[in-house]
Amino acid sequence: MSYWLISSFVLILSMIPLAIHYKRKKLKAREVVLIAMMSALSVVANLISAYTIPLHAGTSLVILSGIGLGAEAGFLVGALARFVCNFFMGQGMWTPWQMLAWGLIGAISGISFSKVELIGHFTDKKELLKNNINTGLRATLEPFVIIVFSELIGFIIFLFTRTKGESFLGFRLYVFGLIGILIYIIIHKRKIPTNLVTVTIFTFVVVFVIYGGIMNFAALITSSTFISGGESYISIENMKIMYITGVPYDLSHAFAASICSFLMCDGITQKLERIKIKYGMY
Repeated sequence: MSYWLISSFVLILSMIPLAIHYKRKKLKAREVVLIAMMSALSVVANLISAYTIPLHAGTSLVILSGIGLGAEAGFLVGALARFVCNFFMGQGMWTPWQMLAWGLIGAISGISFSKVELIGHFTDKKELLKNNINTGLRATLEPFVIIVFSELIGFIIFLFTRTKGESFLGFRLYVFGLIGILIYIIIHKRKIPTNLVTVTIFTFVVVFVIYGGIMNFAALITSSTFISGGESYISIENMKIMYITGVPYDLSHAFAASICSFLMCDGITQKLERIKIKYGMY
């Protein structure tokens, strides 16, 4: 049992510095209320999705919170929402991992996207949607090409190093996807413009690579608790199996969350921006 105990302890410690740093800032009550409100909305959305249509609206709201409120607030919304959500869906050794995963995608969203521009001169919805699609496609072309190229390099390496019966649909899919994201961040120093297309594609990529990559590894650690000889259970071979079996769920999770981001992006980000302007939260 030492594996999940130690990992949970380390994960909790890793989240404490950010919380302390954020607490030391001169926060106004209105900022705390806004973070609490977005956390509550994420919890409710996740619970509704879990017991009705599995669209993973909670994951999408964490990402939109990070875009609208910034990296620190995005992390707090994600970590707090996942902790509260598990009071209804079941607490366990997986909770710290889920808190970290949701917190990270919230923080990465805040870091990656530029300031939200309020809709002003686009009075026609068709004109607004056309503008979002055009600018979104241009903005996402470069990272998409880089990630695909990284996956292609990974597949070529796989062809030369694979063993009999081994599939590329495993940890390599996550690792080379993450490498592609890091390469894009290094060579492209500007932030991503916030619109329907960029947020939708970003949601799919970050949920699959970051959330899926973390939770598949977490499944290996937590599963070792229930198996006799847990130390021998944690191995490269078993990790490959976890990542291979996790691909279908991660793809469905990422796709469902990206649909929610497409539907809610403009509404949530615009409202958050107006709240920040109205109450002087810059």
